[in-house]
Amino acid sequence: MSDAIYTFQGKDITMNVCIQIRAVVDLLQEKLKISFEEAMMLFYHSATYKILQQTENALWAESAEYIADRYFAEQGIQL
Repeated sequence: MSDAIYTFQGKDITMNVCIQIRAVVDLLQEKLKISFEEAMMLFYHSATYKILQQTENALWAESAEYIADRYFAEQGIQL
């Protein structure tokens, strides 16, 4: 039984996706001046997070800054 949560082209990328999620949440915290928990919940409930989980689109391979910018655009937040 595989412990892989996220795969891409047959390879386990779970750690890559988790690292990206953490980096994006850190950016949301910094830019929005909110707690980790608040940032995590905001991101978790976003369309950007749902897209990130669809590994075939390779959004997980982009920079955390790019993913955060997509989140801010989705939310209509201009910084």
